[in-house]
Amino acid sequence: MALFEHYLYVLECGDGSLYTGYTTDVDARVAAHQAGTGAKYTKSHAPVRLLARARFYSKERAMSAEARFKQLDRAEKDTLLVRAAKVPLEDVLREELPGFGEDTAREFVRRNLAENVDLGYRDFHARLVPTVDKKTIAGVRTPALRKIAKELARREDAGEFLRTLPHRLFDESQVHAFAIGLERDYDTAIGLYDAFLPFVDNWATCDQLPVKVLAKRPDETLAHVERWLASGHCYTIRFAMGVLMRLYLGELFEERFLEMVAQTRMPAGADAPASEDDIYYVDMMRAWYFAEALAKQEAVALPYLERQGSEALLD
Repeated sequence: MALFEHYLYVLECGDGSLYTGYTTDVDARVAAHQAGTGAKYTKSHAPVRLLARARFYSKERAMSAEARFKQLDRAEKDTLLVRAAKVPLEDVLREELPGFGEDTAREFVRRNLAENVDLGYRDFHARLVPTVDKKTIAGVRTPALRKIAKELARREDAGEFLRTLPHRLFDESQVHAFAIGLERDYDTAIGLYDAFLPFVDNWATCDQLPVKVLAKRPDETLAHVERWLASGHCYTIRFAMGVLMRLYLGELFEERFLEMVAQTRMPAGADAPASEDDIYYVDMMRAWYFAEALAKQEAVALPYLERQGSEALLD
């Protein structure tokens, strides 16, 4: 799948020298070099032929391999290329390229996503998240995403993936959301929420963010909820409403929470008016919250549903 195809490639030039590059399409890139449009070096050292390619699942990993391979002297390169005649070059590089080593956390996530792609599910899910570019959706089902997140959380370098924001793929963001849910330390979790929420750009990722750890300190969580409600960012606001819905409609309920949700709107400033999509997704969470509130706190929630005009719950 093109989303996960990133290559280091090595060419032999007409004078016997080597040229190393990065691409997402090796055949097209080699054709460009052979036509004299690939690079100044290969144009002046034609003809060229492909010696080897190494496939990776992220651009960063492929370009890291390229940079490290270029630092080798010719004899060291030749030794690796001889091995690559029998073993995939990417495996050779992991084992023998100095400083390269095993997959990074991002490469691990990408590799596992690639192994679980369901194109039919991608097409179905893309219709559910119209604010997301379909080209960034791999189509990985939730059980597989949860499994990848659990395996990621066990890696010592998991933080590297969580700090790499924004993610390029929708499915990476889904893994990120589930990984946050596995964090048991309250303060660490708050830091992860705060770092991630500004980059959430769709309702699915927002609503799949687990909130269990936030129940450990409900009073402190309310302060964060108020801060998130005032953020001006659609999905941070939506998440805050979701926290109130999931954690504060039972024993922790206070009537003031109803007013907090009822009054929160997307900013309506003339300089940066909220988009129709942002207004819609905040409205829909408000409606969901009050539907749940009506079932669990009917007496105090019902008057809000009866509001009309400028005080109506939905914009």
